[in-house]
Amino acid sequence: MEQDYSLIQARLSHEDDLVNQRVSWLVSSQSFLLTAYAITLNGLAADASKPLAIVQRKLLELLPIVGVACVLLVCVALVGGLCAISELRRFAATKYEKDRLFLISKPTTQFLGVSAPVLIPLAFLVIWTAVLF
Repeated sequence: MEQDYSLIQARLSHEDDLVNQRVSWLVSSQSFLLTAYAITLNGLAADASKPLAIVQRKLLELLPIVGVACVLLVCVALVGGLCAISELRRFAATKYEKDRLFLISKPTTQFLGVSAPVLIPLAFLVIWTAVLF
């Protein structure tokens, strides 16, 4: 029984680390894409008659699409990780006494804990949607 408990705890920690890594990937990729978008926009605004202006215009069209695609792909992975954590918590709640479940927090605490992984992708999605439309 103690071995099962340690296994659940280790799995929860692993899933939590994966969620953290996915949010980090998202923030890194979006920072890169938004910087590239701003640089391209400034370059095009400076002189639209340059020979590379066509490439810059194409980048201005493609970078937001790539940004949205990255957000959606990471969202799928985040949902998978958050579902795995939820399943593990439900399993632990059925198997162990309440006083052993320091792994299982109150619903409000759980909601607050997942707010960043849920809201950060939405923030980037809003930015790219505003740029596209």
